[in-house]
Amino acid sequence: MYTNTSRNDFIDTFRAIGRADIGDGNGGDFTIDALHALFDYMEEFEESIGEQVEFDPVGLCCQFSEYESAMDAVQDRDPELAEQFHVNNDSAGDAEGDALEWIAGQTTTICFNGGIVIDSEF
Repeated sequence: MYTNTSRNDFIDTFRAIGRADIGDGNGGDFTIDALHALFDYMEEFEESIGEQVEFDPVGLCCQFSEYESAMDAVQDRDPELAEQFHVNNDSAGDAEGDALEWIAGQTTTICFNGGIVIDSEF
């Protein structure tokens, strides 16, 4: 059984189950900005496949991970590769660009102002 989930319902559900990082020190899997980006991605995904998908917030928390930067995501996945990006680039911006290019070639990458969300099941 499916219901239409609005952006506010989507975010409120993550808040209600303690999976939204609302800055109160209690953690959470995603910041509000990341939840907006994830909601947009899920809507675009539904359009691309032509069918609705089940809204499973816990499943989304298991499948996706938020990072402050692509370099943080690469560091989490492959610390040696992250070090190579630092060594091979003159600036942190160039290293971040290489990290983003690499991670986007590996998995779904959702960029937003303040970080990225990746499909961590790669």
